[in-house]
Amino acid sequence: RRMKDWLWWLIDVGWFSGWALMAQVSSPRIGLFQPAERTNPVTYDLSAQLVFTPPVGTKVAHVWIVKPPADAGQEVLAFETDPKPTLEAPDPLYGNHLVYFRLDNPEGAQVIRYRLKIRVWELHWNLDPTKVGAFLEASMPEWLRSESRVVADDPRIRAIAQKVAGDATEPFERVRRILQFVMDTMTYSHGECSLQASALHALTERIGHCSDYHGSATALLRSIGIPARVTYGINPFKRRSPSHCKLEVFLPPYGWVPFDLSETDKVLEQLAKSDLPAEVKAQRREAVLRWLFSGFRDNTWYRVTIGTDFPVVPPVAPNPPVIRTAYIVCDDKVLPDPDPANPNRMEFAWQLVWDVKPDKAVEFPWSLWLRP
Repeated sequence: RRMKDWLWWLIDVGWFSGWALMAQVSSPRIGLFQPAERTNPVTYDLSAQLVFTPPVGTKVAHVWIVKPPADAGQEVLAFETDPKPTLEAPDPLYGNHLVYFRLDNPEGAQVIRYRLKIRVWELHWNLDPTKVGAFLEASMPEWLRSESRVVADDPRIRAIAQKVAGDATEPFERVRRILQFVMDTMTYSHGECSLQASALHALTERIGHCSDYHGSATALLRSIGIPARVTYGINPFKRRSPSHCKLEVFLPPYGWVPFDLSETDKVLEQLAKSDLPAEVKAQRREAVLRWLFSGFRDNTWYRVTIGTDFPVVPPVAPNPPVIRTAYIVCDDKVLPDPDPANPNRMEFAWQLVWDVKPDKAVEFPWSLWLRP
């Protein structure tokens, strides 16, 4: 933490300038899209039970889960729920596929079951910084707006982003400096996180989990006119908490490119503490960062939602900051998100019990960097 506190002091006095990449940048139109290279498909068969206990006297329980979309990196082969949903509809802002259940006068523990079969690919953008073009702010207002947690219009956020971006004029270099800054100044922890992609939590506490890293990066980027968003999804393998989010930045002509800052930061931290020779550590650190900034989406994660602070359908509850695995409102009370990876919490308002079967052996790609 001392090094990260020192970096924050540099920001306060205006000395942080980042690391420069020399590049000549073209300016393709924002509508152009260069598809990622798609490799190594894995099919997951997942069954889950959402279990929750409404407070005594609840008249109506409102429950939302989200059906994953089909996109360039994933194909939904089957999706079914028990009971059948009350309503399925896209949210009116980003189009996330909301699956809604209304439970009247619920007594005791409630269970909603669903099954998902999904094929997921690795995606490689092989991003060339010299080909990233200029951002056209007017084209994407929904991805530049300030929100309840992604507070892009906070003067502190904007001041930090401007100092970190510094004198960089190349579009990708401005992005890279912001992302590097978030990793350099944040410490990963499930015990001290917001669970809500809170840029202000990251700003004041400088500690959190994936949503705080990526909510902070999104706010910083938006504050200087760069379209960005938090995307929540699932790691379909056994871990304490299956939900995980990534950052996506719109980089013409590549389109939406994902960056996983929290997993990268965890690997870099573990590398620094490892017994590997100093030369090997330095080589791997450089390789990990090169991999991150090339644009990569792993086949051990599938996307569920895009964006934050979006309205639910039907509009009977406040906008959730994020939907990690479910959103549950009993009468007018929002049940707090569980975090089974938090060592300080032992009681949860609800929980997701799940089992997953891949059609072949898969390995979490970040673990490969820590091999002897």
